[in-house]
Amino acid sequence: MEKEGFFSEIEEHCIHGQESPCSCACPFQMDVREFLEKIKKGSFNAAFHLYQEAVCFPDLVWRICPALCRKACGKKLEQSVDIPQLERASMAYARSTAPVHYNLPPKTGTIAVVGSSLSGLSCALRLSALQYQVTVFEREDRICPGLEPVLDREIFQPAILDQFVSGTCRFCTGEEITGPGRLAAFDAVYLASGVKLEGDGMEEMENRLFASPDGLSFTEEIAAGMKIADEIEWFLKTGSQRVKGRTGQKNRVKTAEENPKSYLPAPGPVPGKGEARQEAGRCTLCDCSACMQECVLIRQYGRTPKDLSRDVGLALNVFPETQGRAGMREIGACNFCGLCRKICPSQIDIGAFLLHSRTELCQKGLLPRAHHDFWMRDMAFSNGPKASVFYQPEETCGYLFFPGCQAGGSDPRYVTMTYEKLLALRPDTALLVHCCGAPALWAGESEVMKETHEKIRAFWQQAGSPVMIVSCPSCYRMFRDYMPEIPVRTVYELPGFSAEETEGIPEAAVFDPCSSRDYSQMQEAVRALAAGSGIRLRELKYAKELAQCCSWGGHGYTVNPLVVKTQAKEQAEMSPLPYITYCTNCRDIFAARGKACIHILDLVNGLHDWHRLPPTVSQRRDNRRALKRQLLERYPVKEKAPEDEIMLKMEMTPQVAAKMNEDLILEEDLSEAIRTCEREGNYLIDTDTGHRICHMKIGYITYWTEYSVSPEGGCMIYNAYSHRMQIKEEYHGCTGH
Repeated sequence: MEKEGFFSEIEEHCIHGQESPCSCACPFQMDVREFLEKIKKGSFNAAFHLYQEAVCFPDLVWRICPALCRKACGKKLEQSVDIPQLERASMAYARSTAPVHYNLPPKTGTIAVVGSSLSGLSCALRLSALQYQVTVFEREDRICPGLEPVLDREIFQPAILDQFVSGTCRFCTGEEITGPGRLAAFDAVYLASGVKLEGDGMEEMENRLFASPDGLSFTEEIAAGMKIADEIEWFLKTGSQRVKGRTGQKNRVKTAEENPKSYLPAPGPVPGKGEARQEAGRCTLCDCSACMQECVLIRQYGRTPKDLSRDVGLALNVFPETQGRAGMREIGACNFCGLCRKICPSQIDIGAFLLHSRTELCQKGLLPRAHHDFWMRDMAFSNGPKASVFYQPEETCGYLFFPGCQAGGSDPRYVTMTYEKLLALRPDTALLVHCCGAPALWAGESEVMKETHEKIRAFWQQAGSPVMIVSCPSCYRMFRDYMPEIPVRTVYELPGFSAEETEGIPEAAVFDPCSSRDYSQMQEAVRALAAGSGIRLRELKYAKELAQCCSWGGHGYTVNPLVVKTQAKEQAEMSPLPYITYCTNCRDIFAARGKACIHILDLVNGLHDWHRLPPTVSQRRDNRRALKRQLLERYPVKEKAPEDEIMLKMEMTPQVAAKMNEDLILEEDLSEAIRTCEREGNYLIDTDTGHRICHMKIGYITYWTEYSVSPEGGCMIYNAYSHRMQIKEEYHGCTGH
């Protein structure tokens, strides 16, 4: 889908913020959600004024309203919220129910309202409250005679007239208007429901004449009069009518005329405050906020999907001097797990939208490369001569095992032991230790990703176009989405693959990686393997197609660490049970938080250390180097072992090592920085401690370290940090600064 398609999809199909069914059914279009929210909080006074402003005659409406809102609510809840009773409660517990008096100057416009039906009275009330001079003409000797079959006059008349105490309305009862003559002096004339005028001069009144349709229910009459009051005010201010005869009504029901007492609510006692708050609390608000509740990213930034699309639109502005930065953090922090698409009723894929935007920003040179520098360099390392391995036991192979780059980084045994089992099942299984290209996808580097996939295709064709066997769900998804011509299966689905029995952990929960979301066959195969080890399995709240990201994907850590850490914490705390997962990143993320967690390959290969600490970023590099050495020793690979890198011997405290790992600083980068600065004499000396301080830009990141050199040639690291600012000025041989 093109960028414009994403924008329009969100704008047109996101239902967040749309009116609730109860408000749509309400003839007054009252914001029922806000009303109930105020009742739930105990803000009865505020709730009453919202109700009063919406209906004009609060003590009348709850008595005569057919409560269409309850019928709409009944489609969502088995027992609808009793909104009329809550309207009564708002009146009973409000500090004051007196009409609101606005201190407005008198208006010069005069309005005649012919007929004191509810539409005429509501129109007159609205305009008189605005200080227009309003006169109501009624041929009977009393107002609103049409309500008498429904309510006793001693009930409804005070409920109406009490609202006029602060207005400028004059009632002329017992005066019948049959033609235009009596109305010539008025600036605007409103014919209430059921009123018709005929006679000479009507054509001259056409431009200032307003009328209400017939056949409305009592509540619709009130709403129609309020709407027409707005139209009359517009006319008095501008001299023209917006829409002739406009009422704004959607419904034309005749319940009142057919059986005026059939829908009257049974009054009963007014609910108590606590009872009212509890009843209001049953409202589900009928507003879609699924992505804002379940997605840590959207929740963290507090943006609705429509807000987010507008922010991203600013971020994609190609003019640097006017470029908005509002959406850059959201674009950079998304992990593209796909949960938003699954839980959205409209299936809007916000992640795909943000990934498309990130790629476009990268192509325009507007994406901060430093956000992805660590992972792009790590991908280059995985695909380079120090870590990548291709072994082909036969000229044409049936299988090609692709463990991915992170399996060997987490524990080389995930690759070596699993490959041995595959060779036992199929001796014609080739091996390719390589990255699938996901880091380039997440960095928006589409060309780098294409180059990576071309190399993978070349290895695959060289092996005889076999079935690709993967252990990483992310790799599986990359092959399915971007290399569909390559047949791919997970190692967990192969016949003859089984897990060894384990003891000490009777029960565990399966944590599904987010990249497995659309692949139920993979999920069930893992569960079958885990169950075969004798462990009782429990499902997490968010599992299978609702799987949530462990926080690894998308490189969001360098953009917003708080989002990433919050996500990891929430996923680790979904259950007190130990986790079984089938993504090495998931396993290491949870293990870093002290969560008992193993990879399914631990069970397959008899590695039962549920509390193995995850490797640091430097150790992951070392593990990949070690894996390549082991594979070259075991298998007749036509490749020379890479020469050992010359690394400074560095010592540091566990605290410094932990800080470097958290900041994604590799020991080899510090080694290169120190060696270069020592060779060039380009460092500072802290005169208080005698420590040396140097910096070096590698890729898009500048690395700093504080160290001392030992007589043996090694060094002690006291501190290390990094930033993406470029140091323009260099100091050579400076000491004492």
